[in-house]
Amino acid sequence: MKTNSSFNTPFFNVIAFSVFWAIQIFIAKLAFLAGAQVVPFTIQTGLVAMVLLSTYIFFLKRNKLRDLSKNILIGLLVGSAVHNGLGSFFSNAGISLTTALNAGFLVQFSTVTTSILAWLVLKEKMTKSKIMTVIMIMFGTYFLIAKGQVLVPHVGDILILLACLSWSTGNIIIKSILKKHEVDSDVVTFLRPIAGLPVFLGFVVLSPLYPAPTQAVFQTNLFDFTYFPFAILNGFFAVLLWIFLNRTLKIASASYMTMMSSLTPLLVALLA
Repeated sequence: MKTNSSFNTPFFNVIAFSVFWAIQIFIAKLAFLAGAQVVPFTIQTGLVAMVLLSTYIFFLKRNKLRDLSKNILIGLLVGSAVHNGLGSFFSNAGISLTTALNAGFLVQFSTVTTSILAWLVLKEKMTKSKIMTVIMIMFGTYFLIAKGQVLVPHVGDILILLACLSWSTGNIIIKSILKKHEVDSDVVTFLRPIAGLPVFLGFVVLSPLYPAPTQAVFQTNLFDFTYFPFAILNGFFAVLLWIFLNRTLKIASASYMTMMSSLTPLLVALLA
């Protein structure tokens, strides 16, 4: 039986998602400022998240995981690989190469990409009011964060835009499955690091094929645990943001989720 508790409303879940996302971005930036490298930090964060989620699912929801059919499981793994594998790599690499303010603003580009993909794939209505809302969110976020000043572009900004596209695509794939099938949203969360880490490791394996400047990003010690305390915190808040993200996707439209999460850059700006 479904409860009417305010804790199960789209509004509560998307606000919780936004808060934990802002904290996660801030912690990641602190780690990179302290000297953490993208590759070991991302892998360690993913491993921490996997351990936390595995413990949670094993003790409380392992039956829900066993109930998944093969086709649904494959679809969720693909969506999670795009969202967490590609998205996390581009996001962490971008955050390390730009400012926290730029990162806080640019993550809102996912509002645009998700709204468009939700309209094309999920057939969510693209009304004039929704278009105006997206435009107002982008301009409002920019002026509140930058105070009307020009944000200086960095190489990392392009990577964050690619992260936004990856997040949107992954969310649309997952939302399309949740829309048609009864799947526990926390089980979807568990699959994110499971599917994401192999994708990220694929970037590492293929690094000799990249241009010389890009190869430098991957020439790091994967077993450097100097900044592991940051990875523990980052992994913990990543788990929380994924949980509330998937719970929001379960009970609300994809475009609603991205529009309401516009609180994130404001929180990042305050923390920065």
